[in-house]
Amino acid sequence: MTTLKYIIRDTWRLIVHHWVLGILTLITAGVMLWILGVTTLFSLNLENLLSHLESELVVQAYLVKDNTLDVEAVAGKIQALEYVYSLKAYSPSDSLAKLQEKMGSQSRALDMLGDNPIPWNFEIHVHSAADVEPLVSALKEMPEVDDVVYAGLVVRRISALSRISSQVALIMFVLAVIITALVVYNTIHISLYSRREEIGIMYLVGATRSYIATPFVLEGTLLAFIGAVIAAAGIIGAYLPGIELIRENLPLLTNILLTDKAIIWRFCALLTGFGATLGWVCSYLVVARFINAITRPE
Repeated sequence: MTTLKYIIRDTWRLIVHHWVLGILTLITAGVMLWILGVTTLFSLNLENLLSHLESELVVQAYLVKDNTLDVEAVAGKIQALEYVYSLKAYSPSDSLAKLQEKMGSQSRALDMLGDNPIPWNFEIHVHSAADVEPLVSALKEMPEVDDVVYAGLVVRRISALSRISSQVALIMFVLAVIITALVVYNTIHISLYSRREEIGIMYLVGATRSYIATPFVLEGTLLAFIGAVIAAAGIIGAYLPGIELIRENLPLLTNILLTDKAIIWRFCALLTGFGATLGWVCSYLVVARFINAITRPE
């Protein structure tokens, strides 16, 4: 208990006596973690946007005109395909009414066609853009399907964009984590380097390695934690009002962007925990390296 009291006392002294370096560490950690948080949120919103676009992709399958065709059996056969997310059937009369509604005042031209030429058809939604091409190939192999209509170019572009965005998001996240770790590590390294004589004196008077290291590790962890709290507050203060502004001016985007406040708060809590963990790891590595260098016999 006495040792713990001394460790807490020494940690507080380190923070107070070297407050300039402490503020530098805190600000640096806060800025880098804020950038990491914003980068991650940007990647998540981009993934949401692409997922929304993929959910809007529709494949239209038209059946052969055959009065003996069992539409329910064909629907079950298509629904059983692994690529299908949802399926909706349209009868010839429903399809004609839908077409008339789209054409508006020009729908009278359809009366010249005589009998309804539109066969039974299915509106099929897929899980992702990558599933469209395999689904179209499977549908074309069915003898009950006469034609398949889909936006092939759009599908290919969204699928390529989805793959690229996933790779870019991963690279951005990894780079942000590495840069944040390096900056925090080097900032704590500078802080400890300025106190190398103090660490050496503590070792010479009989302090154990753990006793010397613990206050410095606690200091680095605490400063990184406070920096993470500041970063989380900055994200909440900037992101949530921005979402409200988008909700008022561009309501269509509210179903695409991350707008759930509970999710944002949980994300910021994770960012804070990550910042504290990062501070602890960096502090431990720096302190261990310094103590090993000081205590190494010459």
